[in-house]
This record gives sequence, C-alpha cells and structure tokens, in this order.
Amino acid sequence: MAEETAYCVKCRQKTTMKDCQEVKMKNGRPAMKGLCSVCGTGVYKILSTQK
Repeated sequence: MAEETAYCVKCRQKTTMKDCQEVKMKNGRPAMKGLCSVCGTGVYKILSTQK
C-alpha cells in the first residue's frame, strides 16, 4: 500500500499514516484509518467515492 498522509490534530501538521486500513464510515463513505507516525494518535482521511 502506498504511503498515505493525513492531518494530525495533535501535531498540527500533515504526517504519514502507519498501520492504515480502509474502512467505511456510518454514512457509507470510504475512509482511511491509521495512526500518526510522529505521536501515535489515531487519524482519519476521508476518501473519494469515485474510483
């Protein structure tokens, strides 16, 4: 899987995600869920519905 980046609220910057997995949110939209590579906080990235 490619390196995914997401905004970490705790670090206040974009960081790479580790242990990321694709999930589906309650409303049906796809998202990536993982951990911040700097501080270990959980981060989400909402993905596009078009593929």
